[in-house]
Amino acid sequence: MSALIVKTMARIGVMDNPVERSSHTVPTPKGGGVGIICAFLTGSIVIFPLLHQPYLFSIIALLGTVAFLSIISWLDDIKQWPALIKLAAQIICAIIITLIIPSLSLLQQSYFLLLPIILIWLVYIANAFNFMDGLNGLAAGIAAICCIFFYYSTHQIEFGLIALALLCGLIGFLPFNYPKAEIFMGDVGSQACGLLLATFAVIPLNNIDHITLTTIPTETILIFFLLFGVIYDVTFTLIRRTKNRDPILQAHRSHLYQMAHRCGVKAAIVTLVQWSFCIWGGVIILFIPLSTMFNTLCAYSLLIVPQLIWTLFILNKTRQYHIKKW
Repeated sequence: MSALIVKTMARIGVMDNPVERSSHTVPTPKGGGVGIICAFLTGSIVIFPLLHQPYLFSIIALLGTVAFLSIISWLDDIKQWPALIKLAAQIICAIIITLIIPSLSLLQQSYFLLLPIILIWLVYIANAFNFMDGLNGLAAGIAAICCIFFYYSTHQIEFGLIALALLCGLIGFLPFNYPKAEIFMGDVGSQACGLLLATFAVIPLNNIDHITLTTIPTETILIFFLLFGVIYDVTFTLIRRTKNRDPILQAHRSHLYQMAHRCGVKAAIVTLVQWSFCIWGGVIILFIPLSTMFNTLCAYSLLIVPQLIWTLFILNKTRQYHIKKW
């Protein structure tokens, strides 16, 4: 289903025309995310008979929220709305998701204190994932890897099946986007996928009566580790642009992964590097239980070191290519 809709969207031909900030050089159709999200929503509805009653309302509300964000994002793909409109839609969706997760009740003090962090997390990842959707297969591949790891690690099978539905949509899209892009995912895919991946980190909090640093579920930490390459790149870029007094809301192509491409690294290779960062984060969690302080320090060190090496590599490349302002 996903592949069929993606092919249809390619024929419809809502084009992403290259501009100065683009990584592509020829007009390319966008809207492949419509196929991803349609397949995800259809697959999720099909599994309704398998859901336990306590989760049914939450999942229905989640699907409605994803559909709402996807519609807004698709209209933005067509009309190019101001960034603040997209941000407002993301905040609304984050508030809804925070309130529909059963355990996140305002009556529980620990969750009440955690709500601002969860809201920031949801909005940040939705935006970060959108920012990272700039090279063939990069964001969609990371989303697919996250779905696989989450499906096999979660103890809540209902939400594991939701991840599986998203994975099916992504698998139908990726052959059209990597290594050669016949169509792009567009905001309709990247923002919805980012919001869903961020939600996967919130869902395991259902099983915790009182949240502390030592009781954060492994699945929540897993999503953070899987997305750390995305989080690092976006955070590094935001800090650097803030330091240089560059407009934060203005589109650009100065992310680390974009600079690697601008400095001659093939897009397919950059994508593979980013996929490897995602897989590496999942492998760390699988093989290093965060049960002791030593293990935790080792895990986070192993997580950060590849990012530092990648950053130094790109800084060296920019010097070789005499790129001073980026």
